[in-house]
Amino acid sequence: MAAQSGWPESRIRRMVARKQLAHIRVNGRLMLPETAIDDYVAKHFVEANGSGSAQPAGA
Repeated sequence: MAAQSGWPESRIRRMVARKQLAHIRVNGRLMLPETAIDDYVAKHFVEANGSGSAQPAGA
């Protein structure tokens, strides 16, 4: 996941620990869906509203 996303493994593990990324543990192995990071980014994406301040998408 780290190589695919370009994010450090430590960031991904920290986000999993904080329950910010979708994941499951199977027999002690951490498994994330292929879309975990894309889903996180889409949910937290902030779009500029053109007035110099930003609004969360969907706000």
